[in-house]
This record gives sequence, C-alpha cells and structure tokens, in this order.
Amino acid sequence: MGVIRRQWLPGRSTDADEDRANAVHRLREDGARRWRETAAARELEGSLISLAGLLGAVVTDPQEIPVGRLDDVIVHWTAASAYPAVTGIVVGTGKSEVFIGTRWVEMSAPATVRLRDSALYARGAQRRPGEVSLAHDVLDRQVIDANGVDMVRPADVYLAVVRGSLELVAIEVGVRALLRRLGPRRLRRRVRPGRVIDWASIRSFAPARERGVQRRGRRSELAGAAGVGLRLGVAAADLKALHPSEVKDALRAAEGEPGGETP
Repeated sequence: MGVIRRQWLPGRSTDADEDRANAVHRLREDGARRWRETAAARELEGSLISLAGLLGAVVTDPQEIPVGRLDDVIVHWTAASAYPAVTGIVVGTGKSEVFIGTRWVEMSAPATVRLRDSALYARGAQRRPGEVSLAHDVLDRQVIDANGVDMVRPADVYLAVVRGSLELVAIEVGVRALLRRLGPRRLRRRVRPGRVIDWASIRSFAPARERGVQRRGRRSELAGAAGVGLRLGVAAADLKALHPSEVKDALRAAEGEPGGETP
C-alpha cells in the first residue's frame, strides 16, 4: 500500500491553517479590546461619581468636621435637560433631614462630600416642582422600554462634572453593579462601570398600570409615586449598553476634548 503524502506548496496554506490563524487573530483582538476597556474603566474612577458610593458618606465642613450623612442627591429634570443638573443634596443630621444647594457643596470622585462654608443656608428637605431624588426615584426602579416591556432595574446612578456643572449622566444595570452596591463600602467606591445606559435614552417616568392601561407621565411630575418606573425612548432591542471606553469618549466629547466623538 502506498503512502499518499500531502504536498506543501510555498505561499499556500490549508483550511485548517487559515482557521487557526483567524482564531489567533480574534483572540488577540479580544485581548486588546479587554485591555482598552479595563484601562478606560480605571480612568473613569477619577471622572464618574457613583450614587451607591455617595449614599451614607460622611458630609464634612471646611475644617473636615462631620456634619451629617448623605441621604440623597437631587437633580432638576425637565423636557429641556437631557442630562439634569444636580441642584443639591439631602443630608441626614440626627433624626432630621436638610436640603443643601450645590452652591454650598463640593463633590468629587469617588465619594467625597464637603461643604464650602460653615455658615451656609439649609432648608427642610421638601420636594419642589421638577426635582428628582435619585436614591428614592431612580435607584432600583423598573426600567420600561418604549413598547411598555419591563427591563432591568438600575443598580447604580452616575454623576459627572461636565463644563463645570455636576450632572446626572447615566445609570448602570447588571448583577455586578448590584453586588458592588450591596458589598462593603470600600467596594462601593470602586467605580468600574460595565453595563451603562446613557441617561439621554430615558424620556420620562412611567406610572403604574391601572386595569391594563398604561398612562403616560411627564419627566418629573410622577417622581416618587408608588409603582413608578423609568420609560426609555427606544425599544429594548435598540438599546445599547455603553462600554467604559464609550462612556469615556462621551464625557470627553461633552467637554469638547480631543479624542471624544462629536456630540
């Protein structure tokens, strides 16, 4: 019986060789992509402020003396603001809560809250028109797509300084974000976003269904009502979760920095 030997010709490769080369190429691309996303996530630790990290944080005066704990962050959300500006914080002092406007507050990543002046103006915590309490109205609320389909709930909310203004920019969903929030405080302050949804994708609050009818609600008029969720402006199939590199590029674009996409 003769032995049939495969002839190897210069410049040619078998299908198996091509498949192997393609597999190696894909692995290298995946590795490079993971490296970029990890680097972007680390960079965002100095840019994004996590609501989960802020809640319960000690609020200090200019002399670093504790004055209370942070219970909530308030934004003003209207039809004209895709990214609502933070208007103040709710600080727990003993058995009472007070509202302190942003002009008196300095917040920085990961979870530092300091008052600018000891002699500041504070008022009782009371909802005003257009105001949304992020911990009470957004965190863990049901997200509903444009077709009324229930989706995942926000496990964290992100703030960022954009052109000198502290704004609500995104929410994060997923088990990893939830576990980080429920874990030790040192983990809550490690902002490593994974599945981020641009806040501009959210159009309004969605009231609870009554007898099978889904009523529509405007941006902030239904905030805090029982059963209220967040309504997206797109269908679930069209929603894209942002990767850390995309979040970083979006923040750069908002600031007008090189390397960011044009808004």
